[in-house]
Order: sequence, then structure tokens, then C-alpha cells
Amino acid sequence: MFQPYFHRVWRLLPLVAFGATGGCFATRGDVRIVQGDIVSLRAEMLKNQQEHKDALAQTQRLIQVASDSLAKVSARTVSIQGDVRGEMRGVREQLLQIQTLLGQSQATIARLRAEMEVRNTMTPPPTAPAPSADPAPSGRSGSSRSNPPATTPPAVAVDTTSVLAGPNQLYTTGRDQLLRGATATARMTFQELITNYPQSDYASDAQFWIAESLAKENNVPAADAAYAAVVSAYPSSAKAPTALYKRAQLVLKQGNTAQARQLFEQVVARYPRSDEAELATETLKTLR
Repeated sequence: MFQPYFHRVWRLLPLVAFGATGGCFATRGDVRIVQGDIVSLRAEMLKNQQEHKDALAQTQRLIQVASDSLAKVSARTVSIQGDVRGEMRGVREQLLQIQTLLGQSQATIARLRAEMEVRNTMTPPPTAPAPSADPAPSGRSGSSRSNPPATTPPAVAVDTTSVLAGPNQLYTTGRDQLLRGATATARMTFQELITNYPQSDYASDAQFWIAESLAKENNVPAADAAYAAVVSAYPSSAKAPTALYKRAQLVLKQGNTAQARQLFEQVVARYPRSDEAELATETLKTLR
């Protein structure tokens, strides 16, 4: 591209040198030739500069189009990731609901079994039949003297109030009361279970449902303390991560973001393999 320029410049150098050394010998025709070459050289330089500008402008436009396309693809990717995270969160919450429903079904079965056990305990023993009267002795004169009829022993009355309900029965009764909306009565039943059977496998669940009943009544301070009691008293129970996660949600709804973040971080740190840990991780991303 620049070869014609150099060629013309080399053509002009002898003329310029000749003009410098013996300018008086240069003819007007030579001057016109030099001037024409200079004008032509300037025109070609301007033309090439314009072509360079056009090429640079075209390149900038292509870069801008590529940048816009990349920005759209990036925004779409972020949107898809957000949709996937939201769907995964919904699936996990549905799994938690299914687990709760399964727990209710198991509680119903346990309640029926407990009722059958109580009925079997309260059934009175069968009474023995009355012995028949001995016949009159033979070979005696006069009227025979009959023995008095044997009386049936009275049935033993069972005092149902003295039968102490077991943890299974108390738990199923409390769950039924809670499902019916009798939150206060359910709390009393669950508290009786914890008091009478503190080492039972149902104790941690009973404490959790006490917290749930208080949350349904919007008693935030009491619910917060009840959730915390599940984690502190039964840290290795299956309800502990759920209680800690629900406590964090409760605190977040009250606007205390800093404390809620700490509680979500505790869920991840203390129960990293739980479903609640994954939910807490997703929530922490939105709090930063």
C-alpha cells in the first residue's frame, strides 16, 4: 500500500536535490511535474487515511455488536441460574412438606396403635360361670335340702385415670390437637410428654411442635426461644437443623438481618449435610 508513496518520493528526491544545488537550471515543466506529484501524493495519502478511518470505525462497530451480544448472553445466563436456584429451592421446600406429611401419617398410625393398647388394658377379665347346685343325697326321707346358689363375683372396675399415657400416645394426641387448631391444648400435651418422658425419642419433636404452635400464634419471642430450646437441648436430633433454620427465618422476618445471617451461617456450619444447609446457603447469597 505504501510502496507507491516511497516510489514517488524517490522520484522526487533527485529533482529536489537538483533544485537545491542548481535551482536556476530547473525548468517550469519540472516544477509542474513535482507539484503534480505532490498533489497526487497528498490525495492518495488522504484517501488511505480515510480508508483507515472507515476500517477502524467498522471494527469498532463489530466490537460493539459483539460486546452487546455477550452482555445479553451473560444476562440470560444469570437469569437461567436464578430460575434454576428458585426451582431447586421450591423442590427442597416441597420435600420438607412431604416429610412433614409422612410424619403425620406415622403419628396417626402410632395413635391408633396406642388406642388399641389402651383398650386392651382397660378390658375387664371374663367372669367364671357359677357352679351348679349339688343334687339331694339319696336314701334319706323327707324333703331334700338344697345348697344355696353360688353368687357371681363382682367385676373388678378399672380406674382409667390411674393409667399413665405413654409418650407415643401423648405425641399423637398433641399432633391431632395441633392439626385441629387447638394450639394451646397441643402445647400442654407436648409439655406433659417432655416432663414425664424427657429421654423419649419423641421429646425433641414435641419441643419442635411447641415452637411451631407459638409461631402460628405469631408469638415471636416465645417461638424464638422454643426453636432455640430444640437446638440446645437436642442438638443431634433430626429436628435440630429445621428448628435452627426456622428460627433464622423468623428473625429475618422481623428485619434483623445481621442476626439472621449469623443463624443461617450456623445452620451451614453445624449441619452441613442437611437440606436446611442448602436452603440457608441460597438465602445467604441474597443477604450479601
